[in-house]
Formats: sequence, structure tokens, C-alpha cells
Amino acid sequence: MTEAIERIRIRLQNGRIWRATEQYKGIRRANLCFFSCILFEVAGIFTMPFFGTVGAQMAIYFMTFLFALFLAGKHKKELAIPIEKPKAKMLLFSAGLTVCGIPVAMLLNALAGLFSTSGADTVEDVAKYPLWLALTAFAIVPAVVEEYVFRGVVLGEYLKIETGAAVLISSIFFALLHFSLGSVLYGFFFGCIFALVRIATGNLTYTVVMHLIFNSVNVLLSYASPERIPEWAVAAFMIAGIIGFVILLIVFFRKNRVNLAEKSSLKRYRLITKEGYVTVGICLAVMGMLLIM
Repeated sequence: MTEAIERIRIRLQNGRIWRATEQYKGIRRANLCFFSCILFEVAGIFTMPFFGTVGAQMAIYFMTFLFALFLAGKHKKELAIPIEKPKAKMLLFSAGLTVCGIPVAMLLNALAGLFSTSGADTVEDVAKYPLWLALTAFAIVPAVVEEYVFRGVVLGEYLKIETGAAVLISSIFFALLHFSLGSVLYGFFFGCIFALVRIATGNLTYTVVMHLIFNSVNVLLSYASPERIPEWAVAAFMIAGIIGFVILLIVFFRKNRVNLAEKSSLKRYRLITKEGYVTVGICLAVMGMLLIM
């Protein structure tokens, strides 16, 4: 009995020591940022009947960005967001990588469609607004805010601990933000690409532009009439895009190395705090509800 009590005492003491470390504080900031993002997202869903999709979207991103800025400003000594002027060659390269990656996202979305069609009405919802408003609400604002949150704050905090874990966890968090299965699949895929580009270049500006291009293409496709495009043209675009994406990806990471081999001494479960686990649970619950609808 005394041995069991002693083990509990030691575990509690180790927990207190861990929570006092800078590593834990950084992870907790990242997890709190993720938590706030999902909290505002869920709250925003309930405001749609009153403010419409665009109004709710703007409110969600405004509050999320405000919270992320507050965290980054309060801890600016510990967390520096690398926003610098981009180089033209690298900007064009990263833009090409994004455009060529769109067919991959389409394949992942089609794969998810075999299991669930949740989120399929989003295209119609976007297309009912003027193009300039749709680009602002569904392309520009999300690209800036989400990159600042996930490749700025979240990835930045995890990079202090372990590069591989930083890429994986920030991408999982980013993917879960999107709720629908298709968006989660290609959200994780592009989350990893964005994270690797951000690490390789040391500049958040490139991923903001990449994210903006991806969102803009999706918005423009919402106004197009896919049935008018010949099937052979779609197939050619898919094949050419995937081949181009693989080539550009290989060339990029041969010139810009990212070391994912380094490992931290932390146990895996400690890389996410209780705030993070709760938020992941909320996201999975929402996804589950969408899957069965």
C-alpha cells in the first residue's frame, strides 16, 4: 500500500515538474491556439442562421486571429513568426507546387466521397456570392489566418522540441479544423507540405501564398461548370499535375533539406496537452456526426 502511494506521489511530482518546464508551456500555447480555433469554429456554425455563411466565417477568423496575435505578442521572446519578403524564384516554385498538387487533393476528396458526401453543398454555398466577396471570405482571409495559426504559432512552438513531431502534429490539427472527411484528408496532406516548405525556407510568406492559391482555385472552380469540360481534358490535367507535383517536390527538397530524423527525449503522449486532446475529441465528434448525416 505504501509503495503504491509513493508511486502516485512521484508521478504527481513529476507532473508538476513537467508543467513548470518551458517545453510544456510552449506545447500548451500551441494546443490552446488550436483549442480556440475549434471553439470559434463550432460557435460560428451556430451563428450562420443569423449572419449567413460569410458573416459567420469572418467572425470565426477574426476571433481566431485575434487570439493567435495575443498569444504571439504576449510570448514574442519565445515565439518569433518568420514573415519576410519572398524571393521571386522561390515564390514561383512554391506556386507551381501548389497548382500541381491540386489533382492530388481532388483524388483524396474523391476517395473520401466513397464514404461520405458531407460538405458537398459547400460549392453551391460559395457560388451564390459575388466573386470578389467569395475570394475574400473563402480564400484570402482563411489563408492568412490559418497559416499564422498553424504554420506560425503551432508549428513554431513544436519546432523547439522535434521537427518530425512538429510537422505531424501541426498538420493533424490543421486537418481536423476542416471537419468533413475529404477536407481532412487533403488538409493533412497539404498541411505536411506547407509545414515542410515553412521549415525549409524559414519564411511563412511562401505558405501563405501557397494556401491562397489553393483556396482561390477552389473558389474559382465553384463558379465553373465541370460538366462542360471533356473527360479527357480532366484526365490529362490530373496526370500532368500529379507528375509535375512529384518532380517539383523532389527538386524542392533536394535543394532545401529538412532534417526529420532528430528525436526528443519526451514521451509521445506528452507532445499534446489535455487542451489538445479535448479539442481533437471535439473534432472527431463533429466529424462522426457529419459522416452519419
